[in-house]
Amino acid sequence: MKSSNVKWGSILRIAFLTLWMLFILFPLYWTVITSFKVPTDIYGQPTYIPGIDFTPTTSAWTYLFGEGKDRFLMGFMNSILIGLISSFFALVIGAMAAYGLARYKYKYGPMRNDDIAFTILSQRMMPPIVAAIALFIMFRFFGLLDTKLGMIIIYTWMNIPITVFLLKDYFAGISADLEHAAAIDGYSKFDQIRKIVLPLAKPGLASAFLLSFIFAWNEFLIALILTFQDAQTFPVFISGLNAQMEPKWSIISATGVVAILPPTLIAILMDKYIVSGLLKEQK
Repeated sequence: MKSSNVKWGSILRIAFLTLWMLFILFPLYWTVITSFKVPTDIYGQPTYIPGIDFTPTTSAWTYLFGEGKDRFLMGFMNSILIGLISSFFALVIGAMAAYGLARYKYKYGPMRNDDIAFTILSQRMMPPIVAAIALFIMFRFFGLLDTKLGMIIIYTWMNIPITVFLLKDYFAGISADLEHAAAIDGYSKFDQIRKIVLPLAKPGLASAFLLSFIFAWNEFLIALILTFQDAQTFPVFISGLNAQMEPKWSIISATGVVAILPPTLIAILMDKYIVSGLLKEQK
């Protein structure tokens, strides 16, 4: 009787997870098939199966890599470059701040380590629109409007708080005794961090980098305000397609499919580090 209950429990669990997976993946499937439709198929009755419900066409993809290739590739490469560089700098600066808050005791007036960490994180709670005008004026003054350098700076600044928040507790969870033992063996502080702390913190570092990149890749409002052409990012490029009198949904869907690929690829590359971190937290 007990084994029968376990069997039915497993079946129900698998069935639920399968349905949930289909529910999650359906919007992606719909986006993919829409990129192969003509307007009559998009605006007509819903069609689901290529080759049966509708005749697929590659006109949207031909446009992206043909007539619209220059703007498409510029937006794509701008987002890749800005996202990777800003995430790297946010990780480096945020990791140093997080390590300091995890290992040393600070006092700034009535504030202690946790208060300082919360103050840093609170910067991330502010809606970007609040600072939009001030950022525009400041960037215009320094000549950073519509530049990749300007976008790297602003995204680095915006990602540092979440990086500090994620890594502070992660560093605190690594025993300081390991560093003390390394110090006795003659390791410098730099070597202690490089050879002991950072390897143990790889899951946390990977998670922080991934979240920073996803934010930089998806961010729209600041990029819309601070870029016009040369540093235009991929989300702004996609919104430009939607701003036309008659949006070409097949082209928008095709760019949406492409937009999913870089974060997904980075997540796959860092999967082993992130999973090992989750398993460590469960132990």
